[in-house]
Amino acid sequence: MRKMLAVLVVVALVVLGWFAVRNGWFDDLVPTSAPAPAGPSGTGSSSSGIPADATAAVVEYVHDGDTLFLEDGRKVRMLGINTPEIGDNLECFGDEATALTRSLLPEGAHVWVQEDVEPLDQYGRSLLFVYTDDGTNVNLELLSEGAAEVEMYTPNVLLSDEVHAAEERARNAGLGLWSVCR
Repeated sequence: MRKMLAVLVVVALVVLGWFAVRNGWFDDLVPTSAPAPAGPSGTGSSSSGIPADATAAVVEYVHDGDTLFLEDGRKVRMLGINTPEIGDNLECFGDEATALTRSLLPEGAHVWVQEDVEPLDQYGRSLLFVYTDDGTNVNLELLSEGAAEVEMYTPNVLLSDEVHAAEERARNAGLGLWSVCR
């Protein structure tokens, strides 16, 4: 009888715990800026699309389509991509690529950033993949929209397959610079 009662109490506590989590009773106890844990796939990415090794940052300013500044002082060159130039060296689709990046990464936006093997380029810029809170990889989004071309250098080849596939899809669909500039 005691064992049965103990089992019933444990089952009741498990059900109550599940119900509490499902209904958000503990949401205010969990910090929202903590990175999500690695997903069950073992790939090192979380279920939200934000890699487990990504760190939090805040966008200060987007300079152009592939370069931005973070509030912590880092100047970022986005990994795996190259967007057309703006300003005095304006290239076809440069202004559009910059506008898209600014719409994805407005000033003050909370983001997640991920390094590859070499964290800095020859100019001291941080080489990063940038993710929005909803898990969107901005680097891949720019390729998918036809606002960037692939530019990868060894040893920084993280997400190489995804980067090349995103460009190929945009090119085949004639999106962005692939319809206007070629």
